[in-house]
Amino acid sequence: MMTQNTDDNSENHFRNRLKIALKNLGIGMVFIIAGLFLLWHNETNNLERERIAQAQSVLAENQENASEKNSENATESVVTITMFNWGFRISGWIILFLGLATLFKPLVVLVDKIPLLGNFVGRGITVFAILSSFSLSFLMVSAIWMVTKPVYGAVMLLAGIIPLLLLYRSGRRARLKRAYKQA
Repeated sequence: MMTQNTDDNSENHFRNRLKIALKNLGIGMVFIIAGLFLLWHNETNNLERERIAQAQSVLAENQENASEKNSENATESVVTITMFNWGFRISGWIILFLGLATLFKPLVVLVDKIPLLGNFVGRGITVFAILSSFSLSFLMVSAIWMVTKPVYGAVMLLAGIIPLLLLYRSGRRARLKRAYKQA
């Protein structure tokens, strides 16, 4: 009697966790879209600011009597803008990571019943979410920066591809081990 009640409670608990995880799929997608939009919006604003700064520097070169006071204010403004830009970049990456982790939560809940496999899959999904969010962030930033600074964009593109290659190689290595054991 007691074990049947405990089994019913654990099955009910599992069912509730799965329902919540499935409901959170939409939230995960919203987080992914919001993170990508934040990165895109921030980087396009950076491009616009950079173009304006280049135009102002050309105008300042033409006007030789620019004062030092204007250059000090410009330096302080650049430092403040740079800090905000990095804050937005990090925020965008965190939102992407949370979105991907939330998106794969139902898989973790499904496998959680299996004693050793549940913990392993949970950690694997976290690593996958971290690497994928890094890749998505770098790829988004590189696509935007390719327009004005192709070298900077290419470096960012390479930084975005490296985590994807790591994920691919780790999966390939696991498939090779499995095939070797079967042979």
